[in-house]
Amino acid sequence: MTIKDVAAASGVSPATVSLVLREEPVVAAATRQRVLDVIDQIGYVYDRRAANMRSNRSMTIGLIVTDIRNPFFAELSMAVEVVLQERGYALIQGYSRDDRAREDRMLGVMVEQRVDGVFLLPSKDTAAEHLQARLGSARIPHVLFARRVAGYEASYVGINNVRAGRLLAEHLATEGHRTVAFLGGPRSDARSDRLRGLRAGLKKHGLTVDENIVTSALREGGISALEQLLAKGPLPDAIAAYSDNVALAVMSGLRAAGLEPGRDVSLAGFDDVPEAALQHPALTSVATYPERVGTEASRLLLEQIEQPDLEPRTVMLEPALSVRASTTTRA
Repeated sequence: MTIKDVAAASGVSPATVSLVLREEPVVAAATRQRVLDVIDQIGYVYDRRAANMRSNRSMTIGLIVTDIRNPFFAELSMAVEVVLQERGYALIQGYSRDDRAREDRMLGVMVEQRVDGVFLLPSKDTAAEHLQARLGSARIPHVLFARRVAGYEASYVGINNVRAGRLLAEHLATEGHRTVAFLGGPRSDARSDRLRGLRAGLKKHGLTVDENIVTSALREGGISALEQLLAKGPLPDAIAAYSDNVALAVMSGLRAAGLEPGRDVSLAGFDDVPEAALQHPALTSVATYPERVGTEASRLLLEQIEQPDLEPRTVMLEPALSVRASTTTRA
């Protein structure tokens, strides 16, 4: 069976059948359905590989994040997949585990597979020369998100993390918390910006960050950071976790130590993932909108694929604070 057979049976032109197969939105809904019904009836199978060879595109896009177990990246990945599917692209996902060498290998594979573009959350040790060697020299359209890479010019989508830190600091200070610790997360520009905002917001009230413990963004990192904090002596009034993923681990660790979050120590995080509101007590968190980050990154990358000469652009989203029962009043 060929496209011409489908066209003849549908009463449309081969060009219209081709538009339906490529999921182009210009075909009327009734016509599209008629063509799809004929395809089912006669058993036509679309040879996408041949079509891609004619268009000089693979119709695949790569996505590399650090760890899909982080709810933020799960939401982001789903948002990306929805947008790409609407445009006929398949998504190839990989996980760097925050290791630059692993990230480099995955980028190499994606370049070899001739993906049409790449979404990348850089690992904590990624440098400009690494990305230039893998993506820049190959002239593959790409968008970074959540973390920047110093000295590397590329389209970027992220959250105003300094503002996010300030929002949480203002809330903790006005609720009467006098001592605050910042726990978890790897050394990265995202962590640095959240800490900078937290410090600046507390400084307005004559306060400082009492403890600053760097670990990882994994839940194991939250447990490790809490253990280090408990070993130092009396707990602060409040713990600001690098992310909700870290905060949820801290919440479990506190209970294991016989302490109740929200009663014995206030606890807050960043990202406001759905799981945060379902905790007992519900977790105060700063929303960083992973779905919007994924959607905006998709928009930028698809535009780059269509118009390769576009200059890199930055989309910076504003955070919002969701106050819940895990941060109790200390005044």
